[in-house]
Amino acid sequence: MVGKVFSCSFSGFECRTIEVQADISQGLPAFSIVGLGDTSVQESKERVRTSIKNSGARFPQTRKTINLAPAEVRKQGSLFDLPIATSILLADEQIHGDKIENAIIVGELSLTGKVKRINGALPITQYAKEQGFKKIFLPKENALEASFIEGIQVYPLENFRELIEHCLGLKTISVFPYSKIFQDRKKTSPLLFSNIVGLEKAKRGLLIAAAGGHNTLLYGSPGCGKTIACRAFRSLLTEMTKSEILETTKLFSITGLLNNETPLIRERSFREVHHTASLASVIGGGTRPRPGEISLAHNGVLFLDEIAEFPKKILEALRQPLEDKYININRINSSLKFPSNFILLATMNPCPCGYKGDKKISCICSESQIKTYQKKISGPLLDRFDLFIEVAKTSMGKIFTEKENKTLQKNYLHSIATATKIQQKRFKNLNSINKNADMNLKEIKIYCPLSRDAKTLLNQASKNLNLSNRGYLKTIKTARTIADIGQNEEIKQEHIAEAIQFRSKTS
Repeated sequence: MVGKVFSCSFSGFECRTIEVQADISQGLPAFSIVGLGDTSVQESKERVRTSIKNSGARFPQTRKTINLAPAEVRKQGSLFDLPIATSILLADEQIHGDKIENAIIVGELSLTGKVKRINGALPITQYAKEQGFKKIFLPKENALEASFIEGIQVYPLENFRELIEHCLGLKTISVFPYSKIFQDRKKTSPLLFSNIVGLEKAKRGLLIAAAGGHNTLLYGSPGCGKTIACRAFRSLLTEMTKSEILETTKLFSITGLLNNETPLIRERSFREVHHTASLASVIGGGTRPRPGEISLAHNGVLFLDEIAEFPKKILEALRQPLEDKYININRINSSLKFPSNFILLATMNPCPCGYKGDKKISCICSESQIKTYQKKISGPLLDRFDLFIEVAKTSMGKIFTEKENKTLQKNYLHSIATATKIQQKRFKNLNSINKNADMNLKEIKIYCPLSRDAKTLLNQASKNLNLSNRGYLKTIKTARTIADIGQNEEIKQEHIAEAIQFRSKTS
């Protein structure tokens, strides 16, 4: 007799239904698994054998063949332990299959029969619902994570014995209730913009960046406040929509980075990467390809402090995801696609010693050293930044003389919320665009009407600053955000003028 259950695997960001078939036939005792499973799948034989015995069931002492279909799809991970064990008991007629019809079963088994936590429970549950499955049986530790998907019954399992008794009708597993945790969002940030003294130009630039999702580079001498301003940027980020929460949480679920108590990413990610990070950790990849920092920053921020210290290979690899909003990781037998729509924040010094242009400390670098240092960031990568902000040192005396403005943070958040609502209304019928920075030429023509004076100023500045075509369009998109903050439908001359001020590069 053949026992059959359904499971699921994920490769990259995509899931696939896997049919787990078990056949028990006469012959010498043997246990084989076919269907292109990796090492962890092959090792499941010993976990399944022992957990079945320790769960009060009988492990058949005959020839057992497990097929994971479709055979051409590579399977990986230990989440097939539970469906393999279930299919064997079905084939041996030790349990009945009516209670697990139209269900997905996933989970890793320990030798004692305990069902252990897996990665990717949220995307698997969402996929199961989309494919028409009505139930999902998974580890108890993953139940809260899976319960964020409405419209599918989540059955939490602490051990394999519970599933056996459920199938036999001896003990019914209670369905885990749907969690409406989206309504309970608390925004936390250790640093507010209102706590930063001075840096008015930097604050204004970062306000525009937060309102429109613009990539921003801050440059200035050491200790001028570039890093602290970028870290305070986190307090300006808007609330995520339900779809953004689910999409971001799916990425963290795949990588196993979710918190067990509240496994839901409700705040926009702020990923600060050190310059010693490897290419695979930043871009994604590895033997079993996983999302990198650029994907974990999806719908949030990727912060590169001292960007000139990063290896050139990593910086150049950022060019494609910055433009396309996703990253392709190609292998011999597969090509995986991860989303990577993030705001890039970066800081750098103007020269190796850091004091070029400083009014008090003289620069000790030669012209060749300065050029070599600035060439670490290529022109094509620089061209992908929307705003360039020169940060000047603030007099430390202001710390004691400047009074705290408690309404400043509220004013910032109000301006950003105003611009965000305008953009949500503007792009409500466009699935791939939700902020000004994501607009292409087609959308710019439709949503960015310029006054006559604004066009004249933009064309003059384009010649004087020698703007590339990309730089020209980025200036318009920045001006669109500035106009949205001021609740202006038409982009006026003053909006273009301010956007041009933020296009001056470091050289």
